[in-house]
Parts: sequence; C-alpha cells; structure tokens
Amino acid sequence: MNKKKILFFGTPEIANPSLEKIVSLENYEIVGVAVFPDRKVGRKQLLTPCPVKKRALELNLKIIEIANKEELVELHNNFDFDLGIVIAYGLIFPQEILETGKYVNVHFSLLPLYRGASPVQSAILNNELESGITWQRMVYELDAGNILWQKKYSIESKKTSELWSDFSQKTADNFELFLDNYFENKIDDLKQDENLASFCGKFVKDDGLINFKKDSAKKIYNKYRAFDVWPGIFVETKKGRVKLLDLALNNIDLDNSYIGVKCANDSEIFVKKVQLSGKKPVEMSDFIRNYSDIFE
Repeated sequence: MNKKKILFFGTPEIANPSLEKIVSLENYEIVGVAVFPDRKVGRKQLLTPCPVKKRALELNLKIIEIANKEELVELHNNFDFDLGIVIAYGLIFPQEILETGKYVNVHFSLLPLYRGASPVQSAILNNELESGITWQRMVYELDAGNILWQKKYSIESKKTSELWSDFSQKTADNFELFLDNYFENKIDDLKQDENLASFCGKFVKDDGLINFKKDSAKKIYNKYRAFDVWPGIFVETKKGRVKLLDLALNNIDLDNSYIGVKCANDSEIFVKKVQLSGKKPVEMSDFIRNYSDIFE
C-alpha cells in the first residue's frame, strides 16, 4: 500500500499530539507541516517559532511557512498531498481551495454546537456536562462543514487547561481509525443541522470579572474553570483588583484554608488563594486578616 500523503496545519501545543501520532502511523506520511512565520514574543520581542513548528523541527519534518491566503493557495496548487489536516491553525482558508474537499478540520465541540473561537470555554460557562471533538470537512462558512467523525466526552468539573490536554490526546488517539476509515471510503458525510447551531467568539480580559453580590457560586465557579488559562477571574474592590486563584464549589473534604464567601441566591463559594493587584499570591485566611472588609 502506498502511503497516503498528509499536509498538516497547526499552531498551538494542542495540535502536537496529533502531529506525533500521524508521524508514527505506517500507512501515512506527513509530507509537510504548514505554520505561520516566527513571531515576536515577550518584552524583548524575540522571533519565536510556534509550538507546532518546534515539534516539527524535532521530528525532522518539512516545514512550510504560510503568511497569508495567497501563499496558502500557492501551496495548495503546487504541493502533492492527499489530505490536509487542520488543527487550530488560525487562518481563514479561501473558498477556491476548500471546494476541492481535501481539508479536514478538528474542532473541540460537538458541532453544530459552539462554532467559533472558544468552544471549550463556552461549553464550561454554559454548564454543559458533555462536549467532545468533531472532525469536519472544511467549508468557507465557519465550522459549518459536514461532520465526518465525532466523539463525546464528559467535561463535568474540568477546567479549560485540563480539557485542552484531554481533547488533544483523545484527538491523537482517534486519528489512525479516522484516517483508515476516511481513505477506505467508510465515512459518510453528515450535514450539520443549522437549527441547532450555536456560536462563540473570542473573550476579552474583563470577561473574567465576577461580582459576589450579583453572581451565584455556580456561575463564579464555572468562570473559574473556563478562564483558568486566561484571563483568570477577579473581583474589583476598594483596594484594587483581586484575582481568585484557588476555588471550590462546596466544602466537602476541604481543609480550613478555604474560606466561604457569600454569593448571589444565598449560595457560597470557597476560596483558598487570592492575589491583590501588584502583590504576591496569599492564602485567603491571611488576606482577609489584613483586609477584613475588602469584599463588602
């Protein structure tokens, strides 16, 4: 059997387990890894490769830097490949190449739910107990392509960072079976039900703001889970912004370092560690000893 040629597109760390998995498969060959050019990062603005490029270099894979749509079209027209796999790449593909049907995108939701940039965070914020991973045929409309492969998983009580890690590994675990079925024509395209579609966008820093008097403990806890990577959650006080670093929704099996704070609807959240803007993180018990009235 001739190896099927895979052109891989990705940027963040969550794409790397799938890259590594496909590299390990006997019947498939990654003939190129498309990434953005190195970008300036940090205070010193040093040119830095993205995580996918770093891993591709370690795996001795061919790297193609794509800066814009024109270069993407040129790559498509002049590169020999059987299937393009796209995971969190961050560039809108032109319709002219998507019409070829050669591109599959991996999206961390149960499409048609949570199309867009923040499916994991949005599912957590909406108190979903279940979400998952969808392999979809790419079309020009955002995340609206036919469903090729879909897996459901529990997300109850998990944070965004945990789900990104879990889903990235589960995506990798599914890739051999997906590719085998795809190239053996055993997968039927399933059209998405537009009546069930929901959408999510990008978050801004102030989305992490909470208010103990207006927000229930459950809402605050879901924000804590959803925004653990960025931007975190915080409350505005007369002493400045206080970031909440370690929370629990109930006090079962908690030690006395967790301090209960009254929230809306007679609910209560339990806080262990906080950080006042410009200060070091401290235990909640020490914090309220020094700022006894700060949350009033």
